Amino acid sequence: MKTIKTLLISLASLFLLAGVTCRKNSNECYDEQLYQQHKNDNCPADCPGVIGCDGKIYCNECDALRHGVKIKQ
Repeated sequence: MKTIKTLLISLASLFLLAGVTCRKNSNECYDEQLYQQHKNDNCPADCPGVIGCDGKIYCNECDALRHGVKIKQ
């Protein structure tokens, strides 16, 4: 289980470093109101990796919301 978590953290880090996180107005998944509501949230350090509705990987739901993106359910 720890190996999977480490892999997910590594993958999420690579995507973030590569600039693959959601950019404002880059797709129809971005929600400006959601971004404005959560842009200053202090997210926890845990990083299980979640997939946003834009198909991109975010560290956790809080991180996705800070980018104005809901996670896939």
